[in-house]
Amino acid sequence: MKWTCILALLLLPAQIFGQMWLSREDTYFFAATGVDIRNATIGGTVNDASYDGTFSLGYRNVNFSILAYYETFKGIRYESLGINPGFLLRPGKKLIPAADLSLSIIRRPWKTYPSLAANTRIEYHFDRFFVYCRGEYRWRTDYDFFQVSVYGGIAIKFGFN
Repeated sequence: MKWTCILALLLLPAQIFGQMWLSREDTYFFAATGVDIRNATIGGTVNDASYDGTFSLGYRNVNFSILAYYETFKGIRYESLGINPGFLLRPGKKLIPAADLSLSIIRRPWKTYPSLAANTRIEYHFDRFFVYCRGEYRWRTDYDFFQVSVYGGIAIKFGFN
């Protein structure tokens, strides 16, 4: 319930100001899934190669972006969820750079921790979907260090005007 209220409050300005922005074709919702590429292929600093996946729902209105995500990594008993407000450069183009800030929590079996991350992303857009590569610089408050991760994934667009 708490996350629903936060998401609604963050989406409200986008809806109000979205009517004033440029193109309706650059306004859409999306659902995405991705995987940590290093963890999936060679493993990480504390784990062998295994699945570390993300699932997200988001909203775009020209340059504004917001998404809510969930990450699960059973190999190290790690979960993370959060909200990422962000900014898109070159909306409406095929190749779109983006950046956002992740306001999140990390859940481990022994405790839940607040966390922050900075993300940069490059997306290649098709009519109804896009593929992406995302770099993340996360403050791992469960271990008190910064970690760099690279994710790849796909997103489906829906709710076009």
